[in-house]
Amino acid sequence: MNKLKSSLFVFVICTVWPFVVMAEQAYLLTEKTYKALEAAQQQMADEQYSQAEVALIKLVSETTDGSYERAVVLQTLGYLYTETGDYARATERFRAALALNALPEEVNHNLRYNLAQLLIADGQFQQGINLLEQWLQKEDGPENRVYVLLATAHYQLKQFTKTVENIRIAISRDNAPKEEWFRLQLAAHLEMQQYDSAINVLETLLIMKPKDKTYWQQLSSLYARQEKQLTALAVTALVKRLDLGDADTVMQLSNMYRYLRIPFKSGELLQQSLDNKVISGNFENLEKLADSWLSAREGDRAAVVLEKMRGADNSGETDLKLARVYVSEERWQSAQEPIVAAIDKLSSEKQGDAYLLAGMIAYHLEDIETAEQRLQQALRFDKQRSQAAQWLRHLQQRQPEEDV
Repeated sequence: MNKLKSSLFVFVICTVWPFVVMAEQAYLLTEKTYKALEAAQQQMADEQYSQAEVALIKLVSETTDGSYERAVVLQTLGYLYTETGDYARATERFRAALALNALPEEVNHNLRYNLAQLLIADGQFQQGINLLEQWLQKEDGPENRVYVLLATAHYQLKQFTKTVENIRIAISRDNAPKEEWFRLQLAAHLEMQQYDSAINVLETLLIMKPKDKTYWQQLSSLYARQEKQLTALAVTALVKRLDLGDADTVMQLSNMYRYLRIPFKSGELLQQSLDNKVISGNFENLEKLADSWLSAREGDRAAVVLEKMRGADNSGETDLKLARVYVSEERWQSAQEPIVAAIDKLSSEKQGDAYLLAGMIAYHLEDIETAEQRLQQALRFDKQRSQAAQWLRHLQQRQPEEDV
């Protein structure tokens, strides 16, 4: 609203006073009115609004009804109320000035635009829209902000088609359209459930602000509504427009791939970015890479990454995860070392899974004694007790067969 006040201040200085001082024009003020207006203007500049208001109200009564002088005084009074934030009285005075039809057409034209701004600022959206559209009919080359203002007013009235129509005009005419313009367009498309159009806008916003997590989340959500084949094509097209030399962009894109259940692409992207030193090889990034390969059922690739991570993790979780990978691939011998490390590192309440897994590994390595020991230890944990008991029964059933 400060911008609105500033624009109206410029309006008063630039469109009213020239007509005051140009003696050859028909629009003239008496010396008394001129000096009174000049004094009131100075009071407003000094923020002495109460004194200026009293003087201007008195001046209205001293001017002739329907005259140019009264129109100028009413207009100045409207500006004063704008400065003090009393938009209802400001619009009332501007309307009264226009109704007299005593101001030069150029001033009337500018006043209509400023009145339209005030009406919209005061929540009188439809009246503001009507006046702006009337103003546009006589305006050559209107600025883009006019269409933004129209779009905003239409949005407040839930007239979303008109919102899109006007904001698109502003965007198409500007060499550097503002982010908030696209956000307004996006909001209108979402309100109308025009998801394909919303995706197009979000892709543009992501190019503008690739580090904005909200845009990534919104786009991921909208992509997920599409068929998987269309989603993959859309993401491929988006990638071509992104700067994959930026670490934040890479990580956001990787998160999107995983959200959309395209983990192999996430793994490829992260691995390439690590190789090219776009992202650092810290534990967190390696963990995301390993999880991507695991989700993509690329056990060998996941194992390579997990092996690199083990030395940086004293919790035992990475060892346990690696052991599970080897078990899933029936690489029993490879699983033995990380499962022992997991048991040593894991806190006591988390050892149940490790003991159960260790028992299974020992069994497949035909180390029945160790298998029984590990499974007996797993019995101590509620979550693993049932499975451990089943495995122990299986071992006991094998014993007679082996003795024979």
